[in-house]
Amino acid sequence: MVPRNAKFLLLLTVLLVVAGVPGYGQSWAGKGRLQGQVKDEAGKPIEGAKITLRNGNDAVDPKKDGPAILTTDKNGKWSILGLTSGGWGVLIEKPGFIPSEGRVSVNEFAVAQPLIVTLKVIPKEVIQKAEKESTTGQAKAAIEKGNALLAQEKYADARAAYEEGMTKLEDKSLHPAILRAIAESYFKEGKTDQSIETLKRALAIAPDDPVTLQLLVNILVGAGREAEAQTYMAKLPQGTKVDANTLLNLGIKSFNTGKMDEALAQFDRVVAENPNLPDAYYYRALVHMNKNQNKEAKADLQKLLQLDPNSKYAKDAQEFLKSL
Repeated sequence: MVPRNAKFLLLLTVLLVVAGVPGYGQSWAGKGRLQGQVKDEAGKPIEGAKITLRNGNDAVDPKKDGPAILTTDKNGKWSILGLTSGGWGVLIEKPGFIPSEGRVSVNEFAVAQPLIVTLKVIPKEVIQKAEKESTTGQAKAAIEKGNALLAQEKYADARAAYEEGMTKLEDKSLHPAILRAIAESYFKEGKTDQSIETLKRALAIAPDDPVTLQLLVNILVGAGREAEAQTYMAKLPQGTKVDANTLLNLGIKSFNTGKMDEALAQFDRVVAENPNLPDAYYYRALVHMNKNQNKEAKADLQKLLQLDPNSKYAKDAQEFLKSL
């Protein structure tokens, strides 16, 4: 017959094994115990806080060998058996609270006094700042991904990355630049209408943005939508230099449709903004000749030959000068 006390000892041994108490073969294992309770600043118990214990005097590193991580119960309490005597680090963590880390001493032959720890709530402004920094980092990564995909001519994927980046950017002043990149992806795919509509999205955010306006004017002219291009060109801030080729194309279109005054206005602007561009003088000379302004035509043709004697229009210019 097994003595009653022996049965109790046997049962206790089984319970300890089932509970996962570490064996003494581990360097941190022993007969010591720790227990405690975690509360908030109002004195209410915190359930679900993680308790990490590591033997030694170093900072608590959950990756190092040691007891399994504990979790506080509904009363905020926790306890553990099987610790060796000596110094132990205790790390207490709970989302939304500032982590707490401290040192305790374990004595295998003494009763462990409960460790009462109060966790402080992370200030709201700190959480907001962390969330903002995280979101900003995600936005930057998405935009950089879009740039890389655009360079690889993966246009649809690039647009998806850019759109994702914009959803994570609180600062909408950066959106027009991203939308211009999306418009570029459409344009390179030959999807001119989508490119134009994307640029209009950018203008809805920043109506006076000269970069977006000029790009939109350029694409509209290239698409043969000169009247619409003129509307947006009129919105450019005073003094903004318009792309010379765009103005030349507008002037040539007006010239070909017999609108000499409009053509002259465009060529005048090209010359004013690009005084060393030979072609501008040639086209303006054609308008002057059409308007019987021979003196002005002659001056422009001479300027063309002065700037570029080998111009593709040099021979025509010389012939025109003979008749003026």
